[in-house]
Amino acid sequence: MRLPLRRTKHVAARRAVPWLLVLDLLRESRDHWNTQLTPRERKRVTALLKQSKGVPTRLTAKEQDELKELALKLDLKQFGKRAAITAAGAKITGRGGRRRR
Repeated sequence: MRLPLRRTKHVAARRAVPWLLVLDLLRESRDHWNTQLTPRERKRVTALLKQSKGVPTRLTAKEQDELKELALKLDLKQFGKRAAITAAGAKITGRGGRRRR
């Protein structure tokens, strides 16, 4: 006997996500990435991350230092402030609340 699949939790979770806010945050992150690093630096970060496959010890000490320097140049604190301002400016309206009659 097969049990019916319950997807109601997944569907409800998808509806609860404020997609415009997610898209705004993605746009902010792309803009920050593009303004903080030059095209050459962006390519180098991408190459180092691909080479390491998420494990920093796969890089040489020199490459690790280079990646740290580029990460510091990204200024994630500033990005956090930009993201917070974007999130604070978004109007989030609940869909699943009680309906008034």
